[in-house]
Amino acid sequence: MKIDPNMMIGIVTGKRPGTGTPAAGGSAFEDILKDVQKADGPGVHHLQPIPGLDQPSPQKFNALNISEQALDLLDAYARVLADPRRSLKDIAPMVEELSSLRSSVAQARSFLSDNDPLKGIMDDVESALNGEIMRFRRGDLTG
Repeated sequence: MKIDPNMMIGIVTGKRPGTGTPAAGGSAFEDILKDVQKADGPGVHHLQPIPGLDQPSPQKFNALNISEQALDLLDAYARVLADPRRSLKDIAPMVEELSSLRSSVAQARSFLSDNDPLKGIMDDVESALNGEIMRFRRGDLTG
């Protein structure tokens, strides 16, 4: 591959419209930006929403928060189960907390549409919570 010695690398200035010479002291973007700033006046900025980007609904936001709490509690529960110094009496309050959180997950999930992928995730979270609660209440941990 031959490199042209006359080629300048790194020149980013554009050409002024109507002339064949590079812009002196600015580019077309800077000119447009200055025109927009003059039209808006100093300190006035108009933020436009990004097309195609939806804001999450309060129901989705609530569902995400509850799911995160449930996953954090399941993680803490797994660490407690791994500790041989913990008795079932120590674990019981945490299981009750899992149970109340399962109700919150089910309630938050009910506000989501059937085609929402978050609803499927929340089904899985609720199933995991339910499985751990049933395991404890059945006595699977006493052996």
